[in-house]
Amino acid sequence: MRVVVVGAGIVGLATAYTLSRAGATVRCLDAGEPMGARSAGDTRIFRVAHGDPGLVAEARRASELWDDWSMTAGRTLVGGERAIVSGPRVPVWSAAMTAAGAIHRVVGGRRSVPGSTPIAELDLGDGVLHDPAGGVLDLAAAGAFLREAVGPERAEVTAVDRDGTVHLADGREERADRPDAVVVAAGAGTPAMAAPLGIDVPAELEHHARFTFAGPADRPCHLDGRPDGPLASTYQHRTRAGHWAVGGHLPDEDTAWELGAEEVARRSRAAVVDHVRRHLPDLDPTPVGELRCTPMRGAGDGVHRAREGAVHVVWGDNLAKLAPRIGELVAADVVGDTPVGGGARDHAP
Repeated sequence: MRVVVVGAGIVGLATAYTLSRAGATVRCLDAGEPMGARSAGDTRIFRVAHGDPGLVAEARRASELWDDWSMTAGRTLVGGERAIVSGPRVPVWSAAMTAAGAIHRVVGGRRSVPGSTPIAELDLGDGVLHDPAGGVLDLAAAGAFLREAVGPERAEVTAVDRDGTVHLADGREERADRPDAVVVAAGAGTPAMAAPLGIDVPAELEHHARFTFAGPADRPCHLDGRPDGPLASTYQHRTRAGHWAVGGHLPDEDTAWELGAEEVARRSRAAVVDHVRRHLPDLDPTPVGELRCTPMRGAGDGVHRAREGAVHVVWGDNLAKLAPRIGELVAADVVGDTPVGGGARDHAP
């Protein structure tokens, strides 16, 4: 079976890798550098904790697959740092983890949480959810492993047809050697390729930026759903050695696409630096790094898959942590082992 995968981010590479291991002949095409768009950066947060039991189950399977990949790659791809979740979503996320049979615990009340955060004391009426399976995803190492295994090619795909014809920017068509299936996992480029096929992929994007600070990095990843100034919520985790990444979610009017990446980064930087100064005293509040991305507006956690003819389309946000499982599901769709829509499913955060 011959398959073309459009997109060499973590999801496209994971899908190409899984298909090739299943015996398919795979070409993975990307107009830019592999892992160079939404999959850029050294690290992400891996967590089993989600607000939907189905996504909890998918994350548990992803954790098993990350372990398998680590064995093959010869290095640990998800660390043992653990993850904690605080704020009003704790009861819902705890209920979802309970329903899915995922190990966790909730520590409640206003109290200090030793070793979990530099904040001396948290006002945590909803408690703190501890996710022992969480940790830092070494995205750079995962990308290097997959690039070597897959061998992505530099080629700009402008369109795909229902019959599997792939149109390239240089005017060529992959018609003479048309693949049996095409997988579109092209991030921000997915809506334009999916629309002519009658597949509705949300096209509204926003700008987002996270920032890296020097300081201790030997604590769990932390997702905090409590608002702080203009930030609706925050997240933090280790990045490269001796550094800590902190990001937050601004109101829609401060992340609108029309503002431009520079202006949104400026607003984000001001809010995040203020948060660090007031709540993370063991970090140097001067950013030493910045990572920008373009998430789908309002998408939150969730994986979406659709098919039209020979073309399989996958999209969503916060997908890196689930990449091995998404690759497994999409590969099964392609070879006919799983009905489209099964497994990782739509989820409204």
